[in-house]
Amino acid sequence: MTVVAFAEKNKAAAQIASILGDGEVDKISVEGLPAYEFKWKGEEWFVMGLSGHIMNYDFPEKYNKWNEVDPGVLLGVYPEKFVTRAEYAAAVKNLAKRADKIILACDYDREGENIGFEAKTLSEEVTNVPISRARFSALSPKEVKKAFENPVEPDYNMAMAAEARQILDLKMGAAFTRFVTLSVREKARTKDILSIGPCQTPTCGFVYEREKIIRAFETKDFWKITAIFVAKGGEFEGTHRAGNIYEKEKAVEIFKRLKGTKEGLVVKKTVKEAKTSPPNPLNTTEYLKRASKFLGISPEAALEVAEQLYLAGFTSYPRTETNKYADDFDFKSLVFDFARQNEYKPFAESILSAPIVPKNGEKDAHDHPPIHPIRAASRREISSAVNISQASDVYDLIARHFLANLMPAAVFEKTHLHLHVQ
Repeated sequence: MTVVAFAEKNKAAAQIASILGDGEVDKISVEGLPAYEFKWKGEEWFVMGLSGHIMNYDFPEKYNKWNEVDPGVLLGVYPEKFVTRAEYAAAVKNLAKRADKIILACDYDREGENIGFEAKTLSEEVTNVPISRARFSALSPKEVKKAFENPVEPDYNMAMAAEARQILDLKMGAAFTRFVTLSVREKARTKDILSIGPCQTPTCGFVYEREKIIRAFETKDFWKITAIFVAKGGEFEGTHRAGNIYEKEKAVEIFKRLKGTKEGLVVKKTVKEAKTSPPNPLNTTEYLKRASKFLGISPEAALEVAEQLYLAGFTSYPRTETNKYADDFDFKSLVFDFARQNEYKPFAESILSAPIVPKNGEKDAHDHPPIHPIRAASRREISSAVNISQASDVYDLIARHFLANLMPAAVFEKTHLHLHVQ
């Protein structure tokens, strides 16, 4: 029995092969592209990574002449799907001919399902063997083996959702880009193309509206009087009760009155207990915010780093709307793993000293679990395995967020002092 599996990318294919083949894997070439051969459960296996989408939509040739086709006509034309990466199409067919069954193992989201269907379509041109789907959210041995031991039917509706997006992008983008560009060319001597798209155009609109608000904002100078107080136990900064002072003369007057003062008398002290709740589990949006805020990484770069960590088997799939863990999530095993890692040991041991209760968010999109580490790793291990800037920092952010989510609320005191200075 020969089984062929198609992953979304070569790195994922290599990771899957290493897990199923238990490290005993032969790297081979199929139509000049890398693939992996091994034995698992008494069967001959081939796993190959694609290159994202290897097929795409476009209009038939006769609609490609801008000046001869009314842009509005394009909205009613159904585009054709064609192969964009011939070498990958040839490799898929080559392996499909050898297979007794085929398993699609692309990322578990709309685009991944659609990419898998591209491999399915090409395979069905040369064979009629059963084609199933392996679904996993992390490239960990446990998840990968479970997914391939329990394959399911490919999700036609999910794949077609991505297909609809591609067709709408093409129709709207092509029709409106041609319409606006040709209209401008009638009035101005330019050969520039004015690109219109269902994503970029609304985004530009948001940016434009925000820019208008920024430009319309009128700045106003203000002054603030602060002082450094030295007390038993350390220093602290105090701010004059006037807060933001918009009259310079008043600010100067207060400053002159206080300048040179050596002492302040505490006339009132208020102490309140405060709590900071653990953070909700990470979904993609929250991850991108935190990567930007704490690490100074752009959203695009942050997603690329998270993708590489996922492909290397350190973290879960980075594209998810869910911020709520499933009831059967195995926290204890993962936290035990972190208890063996010096950098995270104190936090993990603290979590293990009491029942583990995550602070869940409210959204379960039924796509992937929240972004989380799938095993403990040192900075050195991350840096050697993932050759991309700030990979260890991003892993550390995800790991600490995961552990913080399982800890109790932080309890602290907030002290407010009123001082009389003269």
